[in-house]
Amino acid sequence: MKKLLTTTFLFLIICTYSQESVFYLKSPLENRETSKFSLEVYNLNFIKNNEYFNFIADGYTLLGSHIYPQIQYNNSENTRFRAGVFIQKNFGETKVEHVIPTFSFQYIKGNHEFTIGNFFAGNNHGVIEPILASEKILRNDVVETGLQYKYKSSKFSLDTWLNWENYIRPNDDFKEVFTLGLSSNIFATKNLTFPIQFITRHKGGQINKKVRDELDIIDIYDIHNLSVGLEYKFILNPENQLITSYHFLLHTTNAPLTEHPFSNGNANYFKLRYIHKSFNFMLSYFKSNKFVTALGNDMFNSYSRKVNNNYWNGELDNRYVDLQEPIRELIFTKAFYEKSLAKNIRIGVQLEGFYQLNESIETLVTQESKKNNFDYSYGVYVRFNDLFKL
Repeated sequence: MKKLLTTTFLFLIICTYSQESVFYLKSPLENRETSKFSLEVYNLNFIKNNEYFNFIADGYTLLGSHIYPQIQYNNSENTRFRAGVFIQKNFGETKVEHVIPTFSFQYIKGNHEFTIGNFFAGNNHGVIEPILASEKILRNDVVETGLQYKYKSSKFSLDTWLNWENYIRPNDDFKEVFTLGLSSNIFATKNLTFPIQFITRHKGGQINKKVRDELDIIDIYDIHNLSVGLEYKFILNPENQLITSYHFLLHTTNAPLTEHPFSNGNANYFKLRYIHKSFNFMLSYFKSNKFVTALGNDMFNSYSRKVNNNYWNGELDNRYVDLQEPIRELIFTKAFYEKSLAKNIRIGVQLEGFYQLNESIETLVTQESKKNNFDYSYGVYVRFNDLFKL
């Protein structure tokens, strides 16, 4: 029992470090009791509105509801099976957007945890926003498929996973897609941590259809993102903490220029975070040089990811085609607050702001500049998560 409490305490410490969005689930429910069967029910109702008017990322609104019931069978003290169904419904639509059946086997012993099948990335694996966008939590891909191994101790934590995103059959017209990820923390002291994060996204396949000509000779390619950092935690008093951190980011890819215009690049990411009880405030500075993110927030990319499907005076608006900002410089702020409404029911609100420092001019139509542009987003959620013995 003492060992279990110690492990749980360490896990909560790890989650505290990684809690950088109000939508994140701090810690999953665990059932290590003698009960053979249990039912876990997860429900998230959310709104997130992105008011973006820059040249890099589109503005849009995410709003909807997730419900995720799972039956859990504890075959032994260390093994468990889960089967469930993840359902996503978007507000404003009559149809159900996604219905995903899930199955998994999990083995837990000591500091080790291994899962094969589906797993729930409720805290985004603790990965920083520039290389894994927090909005993943609000989409159906919060449920991942593949393999996951986790380790946690007083000196080191590790979350490594393979998420198979796109399955192919012979003669399919599209590529297989999967992501390999690693998120680790080295706890040098109780206040000093060295986070290391790595993501590889692969697109390819051997049995799908391929098109090779002079302009497109790469059928298999990858994009890699690496972040190496340090984080120091000042405990001001039991209710107040100040956390400073720095991350150096790299990317490299062999993708064609039509997919990613820069083969390699880097970025510097500084963060100052203040925590008071259930209130969090984060102030960040980001500066990149031809940095491309595989799965991160589009705001941190060095080229435009905007959807070019609008029209200007009857002509297709192509102002953002090939638009690049090799040197991208942002001040990024985030504030969020959470409150318990009842047992296992929480509500949270979040505000985000992006202030652009670099020059950014589109020259095709208005020659408008986005230097000193301010973009923002706001969100709210209500979440229920509980475990019932059967």
